[in-house]
Amino acid sequence: MPANKNKLLRMGVIIEMMRKNSFPNFTSFMAEMRRRDLAGAFTLSERTFRRDISDLKSEYGAPILYDESVRGFFLTDLEWYNEKLMVEPFEMKGVLLGQKVAEALMPEPLRSSIDQAVRSLLARNSTGFADRAELDMMQVINPMQLPLSPEVFCTVFNAWERRQKLQLTYCSVKGPPKEMVFEPHILAWQWGVWYLKGMLCGTPKYEYRKPYKTILAVHRIRQAEKLSSSFEGDRQLLDTVKKGKLFEFSRYPEVRLRFLPKVAMQARERFSSQPSCIEELPDGSLVVTVRDLAEYEAVELVLWARGEVKVLSPASLRQEILRLAETMRQNQL
Repeated sequence: MPANKNKLLRMGVIIEMMRKNSFPNFTSFMAEMRRRDLAGAFTLSERTFRRDISDLKSEYGAPILYDESVRGFFLTDLEWYNEKLMVEPFEMKGVLLGQKVAEALMPEPLRSSIDQAVRSLLARNSTGFADRAELDMMQVINPMQLPLSPEVFCTVFNAWERRQKLQLTYCSVKGPPKEMVFEPHILAWQWGVWYLKGMLCGTPKYEYRKPYKTILAVHRIRQAEKLSSSFEGDRQLLDTVKKGKLFEFSRYPEVRLRFLPKVAMQARERFSSQPSCIEELPDGSLVVTVRDLAEYEAVELVLWARGEVKVLSPASLRQEILRLAETMRQNQL
């Protein structure tokens, strides 16, 4: 008996979670479905969830097992696919939009792999877009794309994907290239640059007694080799990065800036996602209060206003702006 649309959607989410190594169980699956259900009406019994898992195994041949240690289900073969589980039009729309972003951000050979996978899906599914839509009319501009070695990036990506340690030759901004053994916990893209955040374990000849956190720029890796040893993912590292703290920069607990009327509209747009931090004054200027801001971000924010801003607090930021202004003045003499 063919599955109904709702059941196919549920199965698709279960497979998606397992492909992400999220080890879904009834509780985590329900949390994910409620997150996607903006109306908040999604309900399901644990019996139905278990039946979906059983049907995925018996009717579609999904290689699913249960891991007692993490109390969740997983795929023994992450490449498994069944054509009967067709992709919905709205899902294909998401796939194609993701491909446009990948074209701008992903280096080779992943870019070509993604393109090939999407072409394969398009051969069996509709795009989900209106008939007159032309995807080439949508462009994602990445103005700062540093050159990457395809071989190095592919090795780094595979090691991150499989949680395997890496042996690297790394060229930092200071000193000669160094050999190191590294655990690639987080792969992140920021400001046009790919970074690895993880644990530096030592060198090929010497293992540190206590590994320490560090960040590597992928474009500075000259050689990379996967090692057979693996590691467990550090959830605290991930939580830190999700909060916008890829780098361990010094931060201001609170920054208060007064944007003058000339840039008030742009400032309001910039902080539109945080309306509670904006206070409008009678003269048309805005006072913006931002908490937990990196020092360099605060400086960039002031410079962004091109002089149409006054630092209300902290005093240390005001002094840093004055110091930078004097340095720039001297450099123009």
